[in-house]
Amino acid sequence: MTTGEGSSPLRIGNTERTAAMKALDEHLEAGRLGVEEYADRSAKAANAVVAGELADLFTDLPEPHPALPGTPAAPPPTAPLPVTPPTGEVAPAAGSALDTWGPRLVAVAPLVAIALFFITRQWVFFLLIPVAGALFYGRRR
Repeated sequence: MTTGEGSSPLRIGNTERTAAMKALDEHLEAGRLGVEEYADRSAKAANAVVAGELADLFTDLPEPHPALPGTPAAPPPTAPLPVTPPTGEVAPAAGSALDTWGPRLVAVAPLVAIALFFITRQWVFFLLIPVAGALFYGRRR
């Protein structure tokens, strides 16, 4: 039953046909196929008997392709490369603990000033509020 090519074409089953239909669905959603062309290719995929018939449906389409018996598996995806800022730009500095706690301390400063005022009856503690703002926000510039 060989045709002189060295081996006979491999037959496919429902799993491969379903995978091909799902891949065609994705290409339709991406706008790579028109509705009529999608219908034609879907009909051919549903009636395909050998792997070559399905492979022919995807020769002009990018990934995704269905996994077919007798075809080499796609290479595994590579790990994403680290993101570096474009040339000439400086990467932002890593945040410190003061960047996290600074706003919280400024928010608490009025409460501390009021508490110290009532304890000591000295108004000078209200100066903590602008001092805290200057210390925690003034150093950012």
